[in-house]
Amino acid sequence: MKNLITLTMIALLMPVCASAAGAKRYLIAFKDGTSSAQREAALRSLGATKADDLSEIGALVAELPDAKMFSAFAEKAALMPEVLEVQEDIYRNWLLDTPVFRAPFPSFEAVRAALPAVTAPPKRPEFPLPAGVDAAEVPWGISRVNAASAWAVTKGEGVKVAVIDTGIDCNHPDLKANCAGGYNALDSKQPPMDDNEHGTHVAGTIAGVLDGKGVVGVAPKARLYAVKVLDKDGAGGLSSIIKGLIWCGNNKMDVANMSLGAPMGTIFMRAALKYATVRGVAVFAAAGNDGGSVNYPGAYPEAITISALAPNETIAKFSSRGNQVAFIAPGVDVRSSVPGGGYDSYAGTSMATPHMAGLGALAVARGARGEAAVRAALRRAAVKVPGLSVSEQGAGVVDAAKLVR
Repeated sequence: MKNLITLTMIALLMPVCASAAGAKRYLIAFKDGTSSAQREAALRSLGATKADDLSEIGALVAELPDAKMFSAFAEKAALMPEVLEVQEDIYRNWLLDTPVFRAPFPSFEAVRAALPAVTAPPKRPEFPLPAGVDAAEVPWGISRVNAASAWAVTKGEGVKVAVIDTGIDCNHPDLKANCAGGYNALDSKQPPMDDNEHGTHVAGTIAGVLDGKGVVGVAPKARLYAVKVLDKDGAGGLSSIIKGLIWCGNNKMDVANMSLGAPMGTIFMRAALKYATVRGVAVFAAAGNDGGSVNYPGAYPEAITISALAPNETIAKFSSRGNQVAFIAPGVDVRSSVPGGGYDSYAGTSMATPHMAGLGALAVARGARGEAAVRAALRRAAVKVPGLSVSEQGAGVVDAAKLVR
């Protein structure tokens, strides 16, 4: 019997947003060796039409004229020898499970003052800045990972970093010099412009320029690629995210940042993630912000998964945690770029992840290639945070100085 995804599983993965204007879309995976002509013939026999091609992972996006046809469609597909899996093309808000919280947050001093006198909070490490670097340009998270100590060796020059998100405002003064291209999976004829804020904020933490103004990123000369898979509301189809990962693999990205997620996995996203990593992309994923288990795609072993550190050296209360967590990075009161040339402070594992993507870019610049090598380089440079468990912090916080030695 085929591994057809059951209607129960599909119900658990139903969208939290309405599907795009009347489209009833489904993903169909085919067995290896099935030709393009055979796949399209199968669709016709199922009463569906091809809406998109995901041939890199052996799948198609099918469209049915009426969602009520799905039960018959799925039952018939289960009997076809060339079909492996069928699933709804989930259309949802992928940022709801990695939410962004606006500052202000309680200051470190306020948190310390509220603690019992007998409890001494961990002391946050402080690293000196190189001569000529303005402290006002360096957010606390960039300082916490000691990014500036690496810049005499590398600023991530030439490393290709994809931001799989809501797009990037590449007109922002802190990002314009580093924007190198991109892809709009929602509408390939349109530029991957950020109409939300999330992707631009992520991009600034990765590669904001070092110019004495605004904010600087971890790898201030890395090449940014905007891969727009989510709309102005943070919503998109599963197929859009898959197309974004495939684009990263096909276009030889070194690093990809995925500050997005959902509480349940899908074999289609796993296949796309594997496609990208096999082609040399180190994918960094947010753990999630529900305080529970790690979300997807962070829960997949191919992803380098990041939890969120608070300024008082504890794991952020909202941060998801689990054995899949590879590292912890600053994720509270993170100041970065937003569209229109401005700046704002957010919190979330969405904000922790780009610190690590930037460090991944520095590791690539020093010779690490591919997910395994990048992960290993980062682990060698990681320092445990006292008082946190492995499920909360993984290998710990990466010290950029150790990364470039």
